Amino acid sequence: MRFALLFVVLFSAAGLVAQVSESRIDPIPGDSLIVLAPGIEIPAVNPGYVLWLPEDRSVTGMVVFTRPRRANEPTDDFISYATENDLAVLYAHTHNRLEFLFDDAAMDMLLGYIAEVCRLYDVPRDQLLYCGMSLEGTRALKLAIRGAELNGELHIGPQAIAICDAPLDFVRFHREATSARDRSISEVAANEGRWVSAHLEEKLGDPVEDREAYVDYSPYCHAAYGGPHLTVFKDIAVRAYTEPDVLWWMETRGKDYYGMNAVDAAGLINELHYLDNESAELILTEDKGYLPDGSRHPHSWSIVDEEELIDWFLYLSE
Repeated sequence: MRFALLFVVLFSAAGLVAQVSESRIDPIPGDSLIVLAPGIEIPAVNPGYVLWLPEDRSVTGMVVFTRPRRANEPTDDFISYATENDLAVLYAHTHNRLEFLFDDAAMDMLLGYIAEVCRLYDVPRDQLLYCGMSLEGTRALKLAIRGAELNGELHIGPQAIAICDAPLDFVRFHREATSARDRSISEVAANEGRWVSAHLEEKLGDPVEDREAYVDYSPYCHAAYGGPHLTVFKDIAVRAYTEPDVLWWMETRGKDYYGMNAVDAAGLINELHYLDNESAELILTEDKGYLPDGSRHPHSWSIVDEEELIDWFLYLSE
C-alpha cells in the first residue's frame, strides 16, 4: 500500500484555487489481465483512490466517483468548484476499470476506501454524493444498496446520488445487448453486445433460467415492478440525467427506445415518486451530448451541468 501527497494550484473562474491531493495505490490482486468474454481481455489496474481536498482541509461533504482518473486527464473545473465550496472529491476504483460489482468483495473494497477517507480526513459520512456516468452510475446505486446491508464501518449511505445515462435494468440490458450482437447493424454496438452479453451470462447465468439473478443484480427492474432494492433509495436524493435522442441511436447504432438507458432512468425516478421520494429527479437534456473531441454522442457526461450539480448537493446539505 502506498500513499502520496501532492500540493497543486488550479485555475478556476474564481482565480487561483489551492488544493491538496492525496492518493492510495494497492497492488493488483491476482492476474494482470481481466477476461470480459472469450477472446476479449483488458489489463488490470492497481486499485486505490485519489482524493482532492480544499487546501485548509475543512471538508463539509464529498463527491465520490468509482473509476480510475486517467493519467492524461486534466484537473478540471468540477474539482475546482467542489473544493472551493469545501467539498472533497474522491476517485476510488477496483482493479477492473469496467467493474460491474458482481461480487461483494469488490463492493466492500470500494466502501472500504470511502470509509477510510471519511475517517482519515474528517469527511462527514452523512454528506456524500455518489456520481457516475454509464456503468459507473450503476455502481453508484449498487454501492448504496450494499452499504445499507452492512453493519459497522462499511454501513455507509449517501445523502445523494447522481447518475448519467446508466444501465439499471439488466434484464432489459442483456436483451438489448444480444439484439445488438445478433443484428450487427452497427459494428460498435455489435462488439459491445458480444462482450456484455457474454460477461453477464458468465457472472449471472442464463437470462431465462437464472432470471432472478438478473433481477437481484439490477438496481431497478421494470419487469419486477421496480425490483427488490427500491426502498434503499426512498430517502436518498436521486438525480438521473439522460439525453434521449432516439433518432441518433437509430441512425448510428440501430437501437430504439428499448435499447437506450433513458428508459431505465425514467422508470427508476417514476418508481421513487410512487414511494414519495420528493428529491428524485429525471433531468432530460437536448443537444448537450458531445465527446471531448467534439463529436456528437448523447451517451456522455457532458450533458451534466457540473456546477449546478454541485449547487444542488450544497443545497441539500444546508
